[in-house]
Amino acid sequence: MQLYDVVLWIHITAVIAAFGALFAYPVFLAVNARAPISERASLHRSQIAFSKGVTGPAIGIVLLAGVYLATDRELWSEVWVVVPLVLLFVIAGLGVTVLRRGEERLLATAEAGHEPAYADALKAVRLWTGITLALIVVAIFFMAAKPFG
Repeated sequence: MQLYDVVLWIHITAVIAAFGALFAYPVFLAVNARAPISERASLHRSQIAFSKGVTGPAIGIVLLAGVYLATDRELWSEVWVVVPLVLLFVIAGLGVTVLRRGEERLLATAEAGHEPAYADALKAVRLWTGITLALIVVAIFFMAAKPFG
């Protein structure tokens, strides 16, 4: 086993830590939306805490490990490296902007008991979660299938 293999393991593990839970969000959001509005805030507090405490730092590890891997094997000219790198920045940007603001709006409207505003916020979060998941799947496809390489 070489350092490259260990860093690859770290990279893959960090991807799972950063994005794995996001794949469950559509189910969590659907179940949570059926609960009384007074009981919904807890999930959104957890989402925000997970995003700040796990997803953000794990994205940093994904980036650092990926830079090492691409540099060690001189892969920076490969499309299957560049596309996921760009997508990582897009995904991270969505996470700290529209998704975070949406989660904060869900939390605030749940705490206020304002059902119509909650429904509007939920619609937006579902849309942006779906877009983010699609981008993650595309990035994983490029890393796994290595098209154009």
